[in-house]
Amino acid sequence: MGELRIGNRERELAMAALDEHLREGRLEPGEYAERSAVASTARFRSELDGLFDDLPAPHPAFPRSVPDDGSVPVGGRSAAPPPPPAAAAARDDLPELVAPIGARLGRHAGLLSALAPAIALVLFLVTGLRFPQIFLLVPVAIGVLAYLGHRHGG
Repeated sequence: MGELRIGNRERELAMAALDEHLREGRLEPGEYAERSAVASTARFRSELDGLFDDLPAPHPAFPRSVPDDGSVPVGGRSAAPPPPPAAAAARDDLPELVAPIGARLGRHAGLLSALAPAIALVLFLVTGLRFPQIFLLVPVAIGVLAYLGHRHGG
């Protein structure tokens, strides 16, 4: 039997670990971009594991593989009894991925940059045309979003 496929959650965990290595200066932006591209299109766990061979911790905390004999009883239920409550609490669950605000903004930098002038216009109109300086914030906002997008591979 071949290697099992991975899902979006495993890819996101790998990306979060790569983000940390970039922040710590272990990866140059170009190398980070290459590894992020591989992580975002990986289909198998071995592809993600190879991204961290030369890096210290943190590595992505993937869920444990459950051996599968390939059989599913009628009704789709497993023949094994459910684990006792203490064992269920002790199993190695996948930690929740919480992306820093910069990463989330960076991933949507293009859209937010396109909306910045419209947002400034709405704010200008809402303030009763009293603060035309609000338009000076448009290039600042676009610059910050461009920096975040570049920094987080957006």
